[in-house]
Parts: sequence; C-alpha cells; structure tokens
Amino acid sequence: MLNPSVRAAQALAAAYTHTHPSRPLDGKGYAETAEANLLEGVRLEDFRQDFEQGDGNELEGKFLAAHSSSAFAANCFGPFKTRPEELELVGKGGFTKLGFERKCPTGLRGKSPNLDLVAQTDDQIIAVESKCTEYLTSHEARFADAYSEKILDDRRDGPWFAEMERLKQDPRGYVHLDAAQLIKHAFGLAYTFPGQKVMLLYLYWEPANPEADPAFARHQAEIEAFAERTSEGFPRFASLSYPALWKSWNNREGPDWLRAHVANLQARYLVEI
Repeated sequence: MLNPSVRAAQALAAAYTHTHPSRPLDGKGYAETAEANLLEGVRLEDFRQDFEQGDGNELEGKFLAAHSSSAFAANCFGPFKTRPEELELVGKGGFTKLGFERKCPTGLRGKSPNLDLVAQTDDQIIAVESKCTEYLTSHEARFADAYSEKILDDRRDGPWFAEMERLKQDPRGYVHLDAAQLIKHAFGLAYTFPGQKVMLLYLYWEPANPEADPAFARHQAEIEAFAERTSEGFPRFASLSYPALWKSWNNREGPDWLRAHVANLQARYLVEI
C-alpha cells in the first residue's frame, strides 16, 4: 500500500480533476496557473499582493499543487479577505483585517517566518499555520544557534523556549508535527505583537476517513502533547482540523454565500484516501 502522503495527494488531485474538469493537472499534480487552483468565488486579485510580498514565490511554485497548503488556506479564507467581519474562527469574530503570508520577524537575522494567515480584531490576533499533507512525512526539529544565543528577552523564560531546548536534545521527538516551525512562528509572533492577545492556530487537513491510516491518530497525539508542553505560553497555542472548521461554519447563522462556499471546499478537499 502506498504511504498516506502519496495516497492523500492522489485523492486531492482526483478531487481537483472532478471539480475542475476543464483545468488539467500535470503529472505531479500541479495546475497550470494559480487562478486554476482556486475555487469558485475565490479571486486571486483579492490577495495576490499578500502572496507577492511573502517569501518563496508561492504563486508560481508550491501554490499550483492540488495538495498545496497555501492554496488550501487561500481557497478557504480568500472570500473573507474583502469582508473580514464575516469570518468566525475558533469562536472569535469581528475581524477587521486579514493578511496572507504575513511576515513576523523574530528579532534575529535571516528570513522572517511567514504565517499563512493573520486575522486581527480590535483586541486580538489569530495567526494561522495551515497544513495539507505535509505532516504525513517525517520531520526533524532544527534550530540555528542564534535562537538559543540571541533570544534574551521574556521569550527565553517561556514554555516555547523550553520546548525548543528539549527538541534540540531530541530532534525526532515528533514524527508528524513540524514543531520547530511552530516554535519559530511563536517567537516571531511574540516579537511582532508584544503585549497583545495573540493565538497561534494550527489548522490542518484530514481526509473524510482518518481511520484509514494510523498516521492521523499519531498526528493528533503529537498535537495534544505539544499543546500541553506549550500551555500558558505566549502566544497561546490552539489547533483545529479544517473539516471541524467547516462544520462550525455550517452550524452558525452566517452570510448567505457561506454554505455554498463550504460545499465547494468539501467537494474539493474532504476526500477519502
């Protein structure tokens, strides 16, 4: 049997082909253009500038994959870009601004971490790290020496820093969860938004049948362990699956267009492997 990462990518490519029969994918599961990878009602012009300011030239590279996590986030949240007040996320609403590929400097030299989405209210920031199939491959935690040597402010005394130091001794402590990336995001958020209410939300894809492979249960267990180790930290950590997010949207009295948008998301991404 193929590994779950390959099976997931194939299922997502098949769903893309089914929902966009006139838009071909290449042999690696990539669309021809960024626009071709977007759902009905999602407009690239609403957020193109955000992506062009980010690192990695996403719109001409990874974004084109049917299993792209950045395209996934854009497809999910793109319609809210021009109407952020209609978004509800982990029980929070009243957003005034949404930004994709938001750079949050850590105060160290080098590239700043890019958050897939940053949603802001008058009194809170929710930063999203979006995952599609990436966690179905193994990860090893790596940190430049500067993280230990140059972070000398309040971040040094918190659980995020302690978890980094633990992972430097046990870099394979998580198999599926990219904990190093989350820790770097947390350092960037703490440096960029000091003294504010900030949440780092880990938002991840799951298939319609997660019981089909034990990797999904292992991933869940790692999320829970990580959440416990970083509890009481700044920023606050939370996690949610995309299917659970869509269910919450269907259960609310939202705008008229939202149910159709959720149906499009489910047709494209809620696949079995």
